[in-house]
Amino acid sequence: MKRSIRCAAYSLASIALLGGQGFAQEQKHPLKPLLWKIEGKGLETPSYLFGTIHLGSEQVTTLHPEARKAFDSADALYTEVPFDVASQLAAAPMMMRKDGKTLAESIGKELSDRLDEELKLINPALDSTPFQPMATWLVGMSLPLLPDQMAGKKALDMQLWEQAAEAGKKTGALETLAGQLGIFAELTEKEQVALLSETMRMLKKDRDAGRNSVAELTAAYVSGDVAKVEAEMQRAMRELAESEHRELGERLMKRLIADRDVIMAATIAEILAKEPGSVHFFAAGAGHFCSKTSIRSHLEKAGYTITRIGG
Repeated sequence: MKRSIRCAAYSLASIALLGGQGFAQEQKHPLKPLLWKIEGKGLETPSYLFGTIHLGSEQVTTLHPEARKAFDSADALYTEVPFDVASQLAAAPMMMRKDGKTLAESIGKELSDRLDEELKLINPALDSTPFQPMATWLVGMSLPLLPDQMAGKKALDMQLWEQAAEAGKKTGALETLAGQLGIFAELTEKEQVALLSETMRMLKKDRDAGRNSVAELTAAYVSGDVAKVEAEMQRAMRELAESEHRELGERLMKRLIADRDVIMAATIAEILAKEPGSVHFFAAGAGHFCSKTSIRSHLEKAGYTITRIGG
């Protein structure tokens, strides 16, 4: 479940659909990289923005040659959150329940039964026992990515961190784990239960339609089409916003995407200003570079020139 910690802030956005699963399976690496060059405003050498998805399939983790070239040239890698063991362990308490209840006691029998059914569909040996001490929001965020995690696949972001560390590059983060996970931890228990219920509803809806949301999100990413990626990263949040939990959905969309775009863009600008002679490789979820309020747009407003590479 440690990878659940690293994926939590985006798992809901991973409940997304796009026709073309076969295309994704045929590609050895993305057709076009979600890669942009940062120049101007006193920079002595270009740095890079790189959009990821927090999954571990081979066609995602095998970098496009242009992305590999940019990564290899970098002096430093910055991911959304740190992947070092100390940071992960320090954030672990935020994943656990603090109300003295088990998960089942909080969500009730009906939702508990639905959760067990969903877990059995992922793996017949699974049940909700390991989830009982976990925060309700984490359970909802973990469900869509459990098959990938159980297969032992390391997400792209973590692989980049490990490769950078092995190559002797500087590693850092654009956010803290506490800040990212705090978006969910600040929800009331009622809101967390609603989020879990909506996640299972959307998973069932996709399953009934014969669609594999994670495979189809992968297909959008592998295509390198910014418009498709943006649509997929937004879909689950939009469904939540249009459900009976509209206010919750709209609030989460703002906190998870727009607000964090501002924070990460400011951090990137600060790093660039401090080290204009170094090559920095900034890797974050693709949705943060593809939306209308993206990190790219904030950096452009700050005076940087952002140019797509290989697109």
